[in-house]
Amino acid sequence: MGKLLWSPTEEQKSQSEINKYKQYVEKEYNLSFNSYHELWTWSTTELTNFWKSIASYFNLEFHSDFTNIFESSADSTSFIGTKWFEGATLNYAEHVFRKATDKRPALIFQSEQQVIREVSWAELESMVLKLQVYLNEIGVQNGDRVAGVLTNSIESVALFLAVNSIGAVWSCCSPDFGEASIQDRFEQIEPKVLFANASYYYNGRLFEKSESVRQLSGRLPSLLACIFIEDNVWEGIMAKDVAQAKLQFTAMPFDAPIWILYSSGTTGKPKAITHGVGGMLLEHMKALGLHQNVQEGDRFMWYSTTGWMMWNYAVSALLMGNTLCIYDGATNYPDKLSLWQFAKESKVDHFGVGAAYLISCQDQDLRSLAYQPKTIGSTGSPLPPDVFEWVNVQFPRSQIISLSGGTDVCSAFLSGCTLLDVYAGEIQCRTLGAKIEAFDVNGHHLYEEVGELVILAPMPCMPLYFWHDVANKKYHDSYFEKYPGIWNHGDWIKLTKHEGIIMYGRSDATLNRGGVRIGTAEIYNVLNRTEGVLDSLIICVDHENGSSDMLLFVQLDNGLLNDALKGEIKRELRRQYSPRHVPDDIFQVAAIPYTLSGKKLELPIKKIFSGVPIEKAVSIDVMRNRESLDDFERIRRSWIKS
Repeated sequence: MGKLLWSPTEEQKSQSEINKYKQYVEKEYNLSFNSYHELWTWSTTELTNFWKSIASYFNLEFHSDFTNIFESSADSTSFIGTKWFEGATLNYAEHVFRKATDKRPALIFQSEQQVIREVSWAELESMVLKLQVYLNEIGVQNGDRVAGVLTNSIESVALFLAVNSIGAVWSCCSPDFGEASIQDRFEQIEPKVLFANASYYYNGRLFEKSESVRQLSGRLPSLLACIFIEDNVWEGIMAKDVAQAKLQFTAMPFDAPIWILYSSGTTGKPKAITHGVGGMLLEHMKALGLHQNVQEGDRFMWYSTTGWMMWNYAVSALLMGNTLCIYDGATNYPDKLSLWQFAKESKVDHFGVGAAYLISCQDQDLRSLAYQPKTIGSTGSPLPPDVFEWVNVQFPRSQIISLSGGTDVCSAFLSGCTLLDVYAGEIQCRTLGAKIEAFDVNGHHLYEEVGELVILAPMPCMPLYFWHDVANKKYHDSYFEKYPGIWNHGDWIKLTKHEGIIMYGRSDATLNRGGVRIGTAEIYNVLNRTEGVLDSLIICVDHENGSSDMLLFVQLDNGLLNDALKGEIKRELRRQYSPRHVPDDIFQVAAIPYTLSGKKLELPIKKIFSGVPIEKAVSIDVMRNRESLDDFERIRRSWIKS
């Protein structure tokens, strides 16, 4: 059991959004729940009443009402084709603007090159209206796709809202994606319009994108227009007099597509994951409101690029009557305190980042900032127990909310709960409506043992489909091949005795030692605390004779890997976990390879060491630091010879 770090006060419990919801359900359905777990059990067994209660509690506005809330998929081997709120029509952007007010800004923005700027609701609405008029004028219609190669900015938020307001479908990549990587994504969905930044700053450097975007647009024959945020066309759109016009909202079916996200594409063409308007509205209101305790008037921030699903998740804070706080640029430029200082100056109540950033900040003393947010969120990879404890020391009054979910559902189905305690290394709860369990290889339930994360009941946030996926084959193979009729997510988890969850990393990169499965997070927990080690990556290479080799790669802050450090790493792994956790070989590399969304490339490195050529093992364009592969290829050649 992890160390108890934080307990909600009685006032925090009573004033929390999830407690207000609990009281609402108890009154509405004449029920009584003695614990969060009882509420969760009801939410995952009474799907119709639960999702109806979410729509009612958050006052979803339907243009036309639903006839049936939930109908199971006709395919018993999957959740594909599950029907939700049949007959209902609604609009996401309309729900955003019903929270418009002159009492607080809609957005607060800062970048490496720009000082803090506040955007009023009136200014945001004017921008969205002008973009809506332009899109209508050039013939963008309901269901058309509009794409972006954009930084996280005021313009990208306004564009998404304008696209959604007319019933078109949004899809965006961050400009740090490689040209081929963006083409692999957008050519699948055939966008009508492309918006892009001609250049952007990152870590103090200027990156030009205009030529590569022009080349990209030439390879997308579906395009009617390619507009740079900095060009005359954009200026003309923003200068247009629309005083006589009024923002309009197209009523869309509950299961109409809202946006298209993409799988990481580390080993092949990324899958174009398509989500529904109604499902995202319901899920994000539930996830942000109930589980992150985001309440009207709060200020919400999640550091993200536009190419990560956390951008979509963060924008949904506007649904809750929040001010969305946006920071664009490197987290460590000009220093590691830049992001924290922005959060303090912007009075951010909910501060969210990737776990890797929190890990990197452990050499900082943040108490001098005199900043105490309501919550501190973490996702992207498991947050180690010692980092939980460090964050708690820096922000003792803040609730640490570790999230896990993914692009697949564009949300977090493991999250926080203001009714529960926070323990080091544990996610607080399975979210309402998410019937998550841990399974062994034979499909048996596991408790206080490591198993596969599975979902036993459908959720509205699950994909509608993958774009151009004939007969839903890729969709089915991605989640339902291992356990027919049950969603297999590809993560290792353990359910704890107080209903918390410990994440152990991706199951497809799981280490297998003598039949015992080891989550990569356990190895990283030790390495993160090892002096001199900046980062690490672990793989297990299986051989035809049934044996395997566990290989550890370390990035050091300075110097060379020596026998003393190797010995210390092995001793600590053995002491803190078991002899099975000790690697067979330890190698030094200049850098650990990551995707642009901040995930370690464990599986591709495993494939490279299994003999798969680099060009087939990994898509270079999705990498943040492609040069890091050179060391791995060099080590592989010498390792095979030895």
